[in-house]
Amino acid sequence: MPDPTTVSKALPTPIYSTLVLTPPRREINDIGNWKSALRAADIGIRFPLYDLYSSILLDGSVTDAINKRIEAITDADINFITKDGKQSDVMENLINSLEFERMLESIMWSRFWGISVDEFTFTPEFDFNSIPRKHIRPKEKVIVRQQGDNDGISYAGDDMIIQWGRDDDLGLLLKVAPYVIYKRGGFGDWAQFVELFGMPIRIGKYNSLDDTSRRMLIEAFETAGSAPYMVVPKESEIETTLMSGTTNGALYDDFRKACNEEILITILGQTMTTQSGSSLSQSQVHLAVQEKKHRSDRRFVIRMLNKFFVPLLEKRGYPVRDGKFSFVDKKDELSVTDLKTLSEILPIPRSWAYEKFGIPEPKNDEDILQSLHPVESVQQPFVNGSKKPRTDEVQEPKKDPGKDNEPPVRNTDKQSLWEWIKGFFAEAPTGAGAGTIRMKDDSDLDGKIADEVWNGEELFSPDLFRFFSGEFLNAIETSFKSDVRNIDTGFAYNAPDDVFRTAMETNLYHFSAAKTLAEIQELNRLFRESGSYPEFMEKAQQVTKAFNRTWQQTEYDTAVLTAEATSQYRRLVQNRTVFPYWQYLTVADGRVREEHKKLHGVILPANDELWNKIYPPNGWNCRCRVRGLMTFQVEGEDLATMRQRVLDFLATKEWKMQEAQGWGVNRCDTAQIFTADQMYIRKFPEQAASYLKKMTAERWKQPTVQQMKESAQTDMPPRVEQDEKQLWEEKAVDGVISLTDYDGRKIVIYEKQFFGHTSAKGRDNRIALWNAMLDTLMDPDEVWLNNEIEKNSLEKAEQLDTYCLLKFYRDEVVAVNYKIEGEALVLKTWYIMQTNLKGKTVAYMKKNIWDKRRWGLLIKKR
Repeated sequence: MPDPTTVSKALPTPIYSTLVLTPPRREINDIGNWKSALRAADIGIRFPLYDLYSSILLDGSVTDAINKRIEAITDADINFITKDGKQSDVMENLINSLEFERMLESIMWSRFWGISVDEFTFTPEFDFNSIPRKHIRPKEKVIVRQQGDNDGISYAGDDMIIQWGRDDDLGLLLKVAPYVIYKRGGFGDWAQFVELFGMPIRIGKYNSLDDTSRRMLIEAFETAGSAPYMVVPKESEIETTLMSGTTNGALYDDFRKACNEEILITILGQTMTTQSGSSLSQSQVHLAVQEKKHRSDRRFVIRMLNKFFVPLLEKRGYPVRDGKFSFVDKKDELSVTDLKTLSEILPIPRSWAYEKFGIPEPKNDEDILQSLHPVESVQQPFVNGSKKPRTDEVQEPKKDPGKDNEPPVRNTDKQSLWEWIKGFFAEAPTGAGAGTIRMKDDSDLDGKIADEVWNGEELFSPDLFRFFSGEFLNAIETSFKSDVRNIDTGFAYNAPDDVFRTAMETNLYHFSAAKTLAEIQELNRLFRESGSYPEFMEKAQQVTKAFNRTWQQTEYDTAVLTAEATSQYRRLVQNRTVFPYWQYLTVADGRVREEHKKLHGVILPANDELWNKIYPPNGWNCRCRVRGLMTFQVEGEDLATMRQRVLDFLATKEWKMQEAQGWGVNRCDTAQIFTADQMYIRKFPEQAASYLKKMTAERWKQPTVQQMKESAQTDMPPRVEQDEKQLWEEKAVDGVISLTDYDGRKIVIYEKQFFGHTSAKGRDNRIALWNAMLDTLMDPDEVWLNNEIEKNSLEKAEQLDTYCLLKFYRDEVVAVNYKIEGEALVLKTWYIMQTNLKGKTVAYMKKNIWDKRRWGLLIKKR
């Protein structure tokens, strides 16, 4: 191979060393400067624009956003693959050098400045210098000695110089510059506002006929400090007029945030990965947008390297002919779990796996590590031929003869729970559903849940509940939440979007809890019937596979399809005056079930009550849909015959079977993904009360109240000294105060509720906790779904419809409760949860205070 250091350069003196560099011009810029610089750049004079860019890059939001995109390239792994598919040690050394990383940065900067021009040297090591952009005339391919020169050295055809970027590109900084200029001007106005109104103004009044008093007042103010003052005659009037709502400079802050958002959207395509977001689902969407930008940058960098840098290296004698640079694909970043899953469907060479994870292949007769938990080796102790009884047996609650004592999990004398569920899902088709929508397969969870039951768990599994609820929430977030947010008003219960979404989520939390209780009960039945651990695990695998994958898949697809149908339903209702008729349509492919084909093409008035029976989905994995029709589109159609087709369908045996399984309800109108008849527990949550009231923080494996306070980072926000009437007048609009919770939902507090909490005396006057309440709403440490605000809540666990938010500070614990009431999410109460023992024992406080707040379904935790 030729030695790269022996190839001489065409020009003995680098161009970079001959340039006369001029520092950027620092001045106060306005939009006029930006427009003038842009006009100059249009005729080929770019240095005024580049001076402006240098000033723009002093803005922290701009540099942080740009660094995100650059670091996504420099932090990624790059390979160079030769023509025979191998890696070269010479190229690996080059890629791992600091100079190569600087070159990647230079390529990326061309996306923001428009171009980068680099001059390379090999004397003897690989190195380069970036030509200052003010000296580059890209259209003429000329580098000028001084920034104002017209003539210079041509770099066209110079194989030691590479230009990254297009000749006419002025970069993303061109679009960013106006917002930075506006923001700086706004900051200046804000600073002036603070100077004028941030410090109290002292006003001295004197008799207009007494000039001596005026001079004495001025002298007194001058010697009493630097705060602003005014000296006016007593007869004059002084008035300071401020715009409503901007007395604290909020208008300037909103303007600053708006400019920052435009900057981030221009550079990153979104805002939430740099600024705080309102919910996890939204942040995931924003992260996906950012990743799309990163993929575009990776393609750009690779194309630049392969088109321009590889030929330069080849001329220097590097072994790069017919090779190419590439980023390491995510498909190469396999985890052990990914490998295990892939090995079930693809033949993977064992030698590749050893090499991939850097594990030496064992030689003949060499000792190897064994599994720490081999199934066959674990045995349960027996006493007199039967399993040793558990010492942590959970006592069944006493039955009340006056109440319905049917077991909370569905069962009958003739059928076991297992047999009933298998029969219930027998009609759920597996091949006619969404098809492309699939949840994750977590086989590790199956073994963990079975082990929990073997080790004594008889009630509930938090991990299993989080798995179920997490999958279902993901289903409606991806299919419903992003769409429905753009709708002006809601129509289920005439409710806004936040109310409808919360109702759907509550329904899914209930369903997930019921399913968790049912699975744990079934596994406990198997435990009692099994004679050994291997026997139990073999039977448990069938149950967990059915619950966690087979049925979960059907339920997940149903949730997705219901959310999609709900989004469309709300649009149709919104536009019912435009589309007074609706038409039922199937997907019309080979997987449509026969009974649904009978409804294909049916047209009914939008207000026909039959839609409450057949509106899709109207069966497991139903993919049917409804579209709106205008009046002229149904002219000549026999609507009476079509309605009879629906009535005939509802009389069929197939429909009766579907109705028995909980269908025949327009869940798009009731915010129910799963109806009461489809719950794994009858009358959930009433019949589950005896179980779920035991699910306190300890059962959820949450730290104690004392531990949560000890790990807190801040004290409770300062108490509000403001008068409650003044705060109401400042915050209320149309008789209601609107707040925002941790998931971006609108929470309202009505006048009666507000003054009921803020007009009392002493401890009951909670106006002082207003800031702490807002902080708890936006950033809770725990969110419980229970009925904490009801009297004797642990004895009356009937609804599980109240969201109880807790925030742990170093000095106090604040609780906030809200729930759906009518057409709004209503703030019901906020208060300090007592944590001072005051002579009480921890056990007493836990039973009588703490566990009455920290129980039910834990849906969010720190």
